[in-house]
Amino acid sequence: MTSVEVKYNKLLLKQIQKKFGNTDNLPPEVVELLNTVSQTYDYYERERQLLERSMDLSNDEMIEANRKLEQQSEKLKRSNDELKQFAFAVSHDLKEPLRTIASYVQLIELRLKGQFTSETKEFMDFAVSGVKRLQSMLEGMLKYAQVSEGRKDFESVDLNTILKTVVDNLHPIIIEAKVEIKIDEVPELISGNKAQLTLLFQNLVSNSIKFRAAKAPSIEIRLLKNQRDLLFSVSDNGIGVSGTQKQNLFSMFKRGHNDYEGVGMGLTICKKIIENHGGVIWLDETAQTGMTVFFTLPKA
Repeated sequence: MTSVEVKYNKLLLKQIQKKFGNTDNLPPEVVELLNTVSQTYDYYERERQLLERSMDLSNDEMIEANRKLEQQSEKLKRSNDELKQFAFAVSHDLKEPLRTIASYVQLIELRLKGQFTSETKEFMDFAVSGVKRLQSMLEGMLKYAQVSEGRKDFESVDLNTILKTVVDNLHPIIIEAKVEIKIDEVPELISGNKAQLTLLFQNLVSNSIKFRAAKAPSIEIRLLKNQRDLLFSVSDNGIGVSGTQKQNLFSMFKRGHNDYEGVGMGLTICKKIIENHGGVIWLDETAQTGMTVFFTLPKA
């Protein structure tokens, strides 16, 4: 019997010695049993050592993989930050040249108005319209870059105050379009960025007004549940959009109706604001008329 076997079977051998005396005179079946136990121990000991080495190797590999992942994450973060800064700088720096182009095109049109053919007038209108559209796109990109900073300057904000500000900001068009706005009982305080939340509700309400139907617009802002998160809905009785168009409305520069002014950044900005607040936003796919937008926000 090997030293490993004797060491492993020390307690067992003591018991055997008490019963049989000298272990040299053990019955063959007992010797066979001890050999089997020792062989089994050796087998599992080798397996245990292999498993330990494997775990050590896996742990080292995991540490190395995590280190590389952290490096890639840091590079991606730097790239995203640089991209945001680039988009902001480009959008900001292009605004003035575009304003200049639009002004001079309009000035040329004004001075030579009597000399234009109908075709030339149409070309000038296309030029001015294109410049204005590009200006709107740049404005949208600037707003998107500004709200893409994530969770910054969060505090407890009064949602009722935010909604009152939105109604005040949109007061002229609300009066002009004879809009009825119903605001459900909402929590006084929620956690978030006041400027971003104001922009969120203002974009949603102004969208409902813009895409109104022939009848008087009716917009309803509701709190649907008050549990872990706050679930809101903003619904209207407007012209709505088709099911296929709904899928793309949160994408940048995607619009549900091309014959309306705008560049398709409103809902994209709303989505980014909601993501900054740790929530989700989606459209009611079952609505047959109008539009209903659902989104969640955290409690204070």
